[in-house]
Amino acid sequence: MIKIIKQTENYLEFELKNEDHSLPNILKDIMLVKENVIMASYNVEHPVLDPESGKYISNPVLVLKTAEGTSAVEILKESLSDLIKLCDDGLNDL
Repeated sequence: MIKIIKQTENYLEFELKNEDHSLPNILKDIMLVKENVIMASYNVEHPVLDPESGKYISNPVLVLKTAEGTSAVEILKESLSDLIKLCDDGLNDL
C-alpha cells in the first residue's frame, strides 16, 4: 500500500506500508535511470520483526524529484510498470 505524504507536479514523497529494503531499493534504482529524474531515494526507519511473517518490516519513505514539466506520479507509475515487466521477463526465462 502506498500512502502519499507530499505531492506536487515534480515532487513526490510517499510511504510503502509494511515493507523492507527490497521493494524501495529496486524501485529507486529503476526511477534513477529515467530521463528527467533529478533525485530518487528512500529511507527506512529501524525495522521490526513481524511475528506473522517472520520478516523484518518497516514503512520506507521514498522521495522522487523530477525536472520541471515532468510528472513525478507518471514516473512512479512507469517505474512500477517497469518493475512488473522485469519480474515477468524473469519468470519467462525459467
